[in-house]
Amino acid sequence: MADTIETATSLPPNPNPQPSWSLDDPVHPGFLVHGIDDTPGNKAYYIHLEAKPGKEDLVAGFLRDINEGVNKEPLTGPWFALRYSKTTFCIFETFPHAQARHDHDNGPGGHNFLRSELLKEMLAYPAQIYRLDVLHGKFGVMLGKTVAPTS
Repeated sequence: MADTIETATSLPPNPNPQPSWSLDDPVHPGFLVHGIDDTPGNKAYYIHLEAKPGKEDLVAGFLRDINEGVNKEPLTGPWFALRYSKTTFCIFETFPHAQARHDHDNGPGGHNFLRSELLKEMLAYPAQIYRLDVLHGKFGVMLGKTVAPTS
């Protein structure tokens, strides 16, 4: 039997490959949260954003707004806004513990996701927010540069 190699084009676009606005949560319109919370250890979010065709610049601006907010959050980071394709964007961000992730949710970066009308205008379906546990990481180098510890 031949080994099958998965590529970016053969994988589904995210862990929820058929999201739709019909699944939108009225408690927090514009996004769905997946995964467990409040376990010990380092935390992260992976957030998948699929722009409607022609709305890519709005999503890029939305990510800049979030970046400005997380720059004010001392326990959020590293933080990355990423682009996978013309319409597919994501955020990867880390936190030292679950409380820091909660602080981010209620802070200047996380509050951008309360802009539900903008989310509905620019996204093909609700943002998919995945709570993650950070198992391992390489620290001390960021984008090829040595990073000094902050403490």
